[in-house]
Amino acid sequence: MKAIEAAYYIGYRISRAYKTYKKKRLDHPVISVGNLTLGGTGKTPAVIAIAEEALKRGFKPCVLTRGYKGKVKKPMIVSKGNGPLCSPFDAGDEAFLMAERLKGVEIIKSANRYEGSLLSENADLFIIDDGYQHWSLHRDKDILLVDSIDPFGNGRLFPAGTLREPSSEVKRADAVVMTRTSDQSDDITDSLRNINPKASYYNSTVEASWLVRHDGQLLSTGELPKKRAYAFCGIGNPGSFIQSVLRFGVFLVGFKAFRDHHLYTDQNINEIRQEAVKTRADWVLMTEKDLVKLNKFKLPNNFIAIRIDFKIDNGFYDNIFNFNSKALTNK
Repeated sequence: MKAIEAAYYIGYRISRAYKTYKKKRLDHPVISVGNLTLGGTGKTPAVIAIAEEALKRGFKPCVLTRGYKGKVKKPMIVSKGNGPLCSPFDAGDEAFLMAERLKGVEIIKSANRYEGSLLSENADLFIIDDGYQHWSLHRDKDILLVDSIDPFGNGRLFPAGTLREPSSEVKRADAVVMTRTSDQSDDITDSLRNINPKASYYNSTVEASWLVRHDGQLLSTGELPKKRAYAFCGIGNPGSFIQSVLRFGVFLVGFKAFRDHHLYTDQNINEIRQEAVKTRADWVLMTEKDLVKLNKFKLPNNFIAIRIDFKIDNGFYDNIFNFNSKALTNK
């Protein structure tokens, strides 16, 4: 371990010990969804899917999210279940997107998820977005997402690598979900079982269900095949977005990657429009997380987002919503 990693690890252990000692418990079940690495592993689509399934099974779910990059720092209600009550700049793009997508689900933004939970009006189930390292709140089920194409980066801790904590912490998970399932998934699952034989393991996929215009209109993904497309995104894993785009059989004429949670400027949008014209693109494609931050711009109708849905075997949901199947002990 390099010195810079060792310094990070010492800080991580101290913070974890202190917050675990101060940990609080809610009166209702808590499910966390997270990962071990920095960057995207598909947490937002997974949280949306879990919340939707919870509704179907009769729960009244509330999503507790940090609201990363949101300007409002105090706990706030992003949605009471009827759409966003604030802007994506106040709430953060992911919190705002969940508020748009999830009807009948409370979305609450708070760095301290326990304090956020106190704002809930009627929830009987809490889902922590990006909660695998949220030591200060007890979780009844920990779901760990692992990117099967790039599970742990270079294997080093931040800032020398992308790991938030050692890969051995797979041992805490109740369920491990492989995202971006590939030919390597089974081999990675076997290696993780050696670390945590008690967890349940699942493969998942993402499917593009709709195209979404800036005015909210939904279009069929059948509009894309054999068309010329220019793409851009500001997400943690731009490679996964490119893979989604290419699956439609488009002719990709250009691509621009911005930093995760990028706040777009007039110059950015003008440059994208110019590149789209120069490359004779039929469509300019982005993620929904990008789209929610572009309402202040006058976008052409060929600027469109790809809606991504998380897909997994129904046995996964039977497992994570079965709170009577094990003693609910502190983690």
